[in-house]
Amino acid sequence: MSISLKQLCNIVNEMAPCHLAEEWDNVGLLVGRTEKEVKVVLCALDFSAEVLEQAKKNHADIVITHHPVIFRGIRRLTDGDWRNALLMDAVRNDIAVYSAHTNLDSAVGGVNDVLAGLLELENVEGLNGSEDSVEGIGRIGLLKEPVAFETFVKNVKRVLKLEHVTAVPAGRPVRKVAVCGGSGMDFLDNAVQAGADTYITGDVKYHEAQEALGKNINLIDGTHQATELPVVNEIADRLALRLSREGHSTKVLVAKETLLLQTV
Repeated sequence: MSISLKQLCNIVNEMAPCHLAEEWDNVGLLVGRTEKEVKVVLCALDFSAEVLEQAKKNHADIVITHHPVIFRGIRRLTDGDWRNALLMDAVRNDIAVYSAHTNLDSAVGGVNDVLAGLLELENVEGLNGSEDSVEGIGRIGLLKEPVAFETFVKNVKRVLKLEHVTAVPAGRPVRKVAVCGGSGMDFLDNAVQAGADTYITGDVKYHEAQEALGKNINLIDGTHQATELPVVNEIADRLALRLSREGHSTKVLVAKETLLLQTV
């Protein structure tokens, strides 16, 4: 038994409720016909040319992404813009696109819970949510025991499958760690106020690194992409299990995505 696109979107919304998205965000079903039958789902971080080719090759009916393929308003739909060209190609091939962005950052079991789990943090709490809920962008938790910053950096590279990271040592051992997958330097002060000795995020700029050092907190830039990629497998696994339990024959696949920023 397959499932309709509308039913599938409802399930994904349960995993990452759209009401958790930031006001400026654009989430949910962005491309597609709600009554379309879904036999194959492809999960990815981004809706890129690389991912679209895999969707076509695997006859995917929908691509579920973290980053929205439509973010700002579209004023014209032509192949003069690479994003619009991808959208036109998706429509031509009857491939729907659903995006869960900041709602997946905030949701329980989302981007930041997966990142905290990979780092084996315990007593995990929300970094930027309400006091009575773990929901909210970012997480903070404890290592079982303190480790040297250099040792912790090696572990970060291992779990994120990176050869290099940018690190700003503040001269403190690592025990209380805050994480925010993607671009999270806006929450540096939240990490400091929560008592973190180390903060992991992506897209760190030079003067932001200076700010972290001045506030005596270790900082690791695990890159935007690498800190978010782990959630793709998690969502695919959870979705596949849910569909199987409900008797649906729909296949759930994970796209292979090349690391965009590479040290050469």
